[in-house]
Amino acid sequence: MALISVFFQTMYLILVEKSGADDGLSSMELMFYNSILSIPFLFFIIVATGEFPHSLSVLSEKTASASFSVILLISLVMGIVLNYTMFWCTIVNSALTTTIVGVLKGVGSTTLGFVVLGGVKVHALNVTGLVINTFGGVWYSYAKYTQKKKLPRRVAPDEESHPHK
Repeated sequence: MALISVFFQTMYLILVEKSGADDGLSSMELMFYNSILSIPFLFFIIVATGEFPHSLSVLSEKTASASFSVILLISLVMGIVLNYTMFWCTIVNSALTTTIVGVLKGVGSTTLGFVVLGGVKVHALNVTGLVINTFGGVWYSYAKYTQKKKLPRRVAPDEESHPHK
């Protein structure tokens, strides 16, 4: 199941990278199209799993609560920011870089979870996996950094000093 998830996430990020590069779409435009194209699939899943009637009744009950509305709004904003930064990272860098950044984020989250939440026995296999992920991510980041330093710097033309005719 994990390999299927990784495969689809990789395909998704490559599609975002190609759409942004080939079509010249911004992160906001990609988010808009992603949201619109996701609606039919999500609706199908909700109906197929039988959650549709139940979700409507729960939503109508909970919307009267101010705390639910605040938490829902915060969750929406966090989701929008997460997607925007992911699309932006993919367009500016590459799908591979975004994946590596995601792995490093996961290492940080896992380590923080060990410390803050507890409940997981830390043993050699866990620590080895975290060290390998961290080393690989840092190594890739360093390689990309040195590769970019070797490239000649492109200077963007100053559009204000050269107005279009």
